[in-house]
Amino acid sequence: MPRRQWSRNERGSASIWALLLTAGAFTVLLGLVVDGGKVIETRLESSRTAAQAARVGADALSQASVRSGHDEVTAGAAIQRAKSYLYDAGMTGTVRIDSDTVTVTVTGRSDTEILGVIGIDSFPISESQTARAITEEEAP
Repeated sequence: MPRRQWSRNERGSASIWALLLTAGAFTVLLGLVVDGGKVIETRLESSRTAAQAARVGADALSQASVRSGHDEVTAGAAIQRAKSYLYDAGMTGTVRIDSDTVTVTVTGRSDTEILGVIGIDSFPISESQTARAITEEEAP
């Protein structure tokens, strides 16, 4: 039985595919670690900013309501203060007022550094926090 001769073109082709597969897997894992950490950091920063903006908004008590003994948040002032805080922090979001409660939702994106190689350019971010105005009834 004659021995089959392998051509030079086929030598090492499996090694090249294994190398490409390994490099691809390593890139994805590295991207998950680096870009995943960046997403977590961005979400934490967005959450802290939303919480502080909600506190700033909740501090906008109506002077007339304080004098009458009914603490209420002045909606216009609360929205303006919270949005101003978001602007100063370099973030965007929405502000919702419900009686003496201010809810701020920060929205944005966390751009990727490594996963862009495989077509993932960014991850969406949306974090909400709520704060209530301190009323005289709750004061110590």
